[in-house]
Amino acid sequence: MASAAYIAGEKIKNERDGKTHDYRGKHEVVHKEIMLPPSAPPEYRDRAKLWNAAEAAEKRKNSQTARSINAALPRELSREDQIDLVRQFCAQCFVSKGMCCDFAIHDKGDGNPHVHILLTTRKVDKSGFTNKEHEWNDRKRLLEWREAWADWCNHKLYYVSDARVDHRSYSARDVDKLPQLHLGVSVCAVERKGFKTERGNKNRRIRQRNLEMEIAALERQMQDLRDDRRQELTNYIEANLVCKPSEVCSIRRERAELEQIEKYLQSRNVPCELMIYNSDKYELLIPRAERERALALLNQPNNQDKNKYTQPNTQPQQAAPKKHNPRL
Repeated sequence: MASAAYIAGEKIKNERDGKTHDYRGKHEVVHKEIMLPPSAPPEYRDRAKLWNAAEAAEKRKNSQTARSINAALPRELSREDQIDLVRQFCAQCFVSKGMCCDFAIHDKGDGNPHVHILLTTRKVDKSGFTNKEHEWNDRKRLLEWREAWADWCNHKLYYVSDARVDHRSYSARDVDKLPQLHLGVSVCAVERKGFKTERGNKNRRIRQRNLEMEIAALERQMQDLRDDRRQELTNYIEANLVCKPSEVCSIRRERAELEQIEKYLQSRNVPCELMIYNSDKYELLIPRAERERALALLNQPNNQDKNKYTQPNTQPQQAAPKKHNPRL
């Protein structure tokens, strides 16, 4: 009864012990719904009647009254699609098997929308609950539900996002991450009040460890990218300049000036390549074997265009002093 009141954000009285559970202060409940198999009494659409009947059907103090399932909802989906996702999943996995299903979607606006699903454990007919269905507690059934949930999520995500859900554990996917512990309602309430709990501290340590491992993985990826870039540059130089990277020299100036130098030298059959690495990093590569010829061309006294390449833009166009050479 307490769980039903909590997930729905309602006030419900437990007729068995007389306790009233009031969670009307929960404002994150954005949708709640009860789904029944055809064999269930229609009055079970009332939450209080449904779960009071479920409690009354149990005679032992340690009986399992209900089964609770929590699942994160894809943030990429609209609210309408999230609701339809839960409905389709519950209809396929639970209601079609004879369970009464009570679900509620919670969303605090913190990027963590999720659904609480409360399920009955007994078969039901028009007169009420009957025998326990122990097959519903089979671990294989749980794995089937996890896979079905992932399938339904990915079916919905297919039309709106490239994100996908994988029902397998980290270890099954060879992912080097530790799963966090489920805190539960009572622990979450203590943590929200600012107090630290043992389980909360464990989760914080797990999150820290996972972040460190994620950073290490990203650093390995960055190193791989640097290696790929180095190899691509080597291949480019060998193909276009017909020499090794260690056999080239470079000119570093403004991009527009380097483009003019490249055009001028290539028109004189001097091999060179302008490399643009990003918006403010570029250089003109020339084989060392062609260095002297390039300098000679750029510093010809009778070359009308040479001042573009050998003098700063603020100087008038005139012959460059013989002692002045472009830095290669």
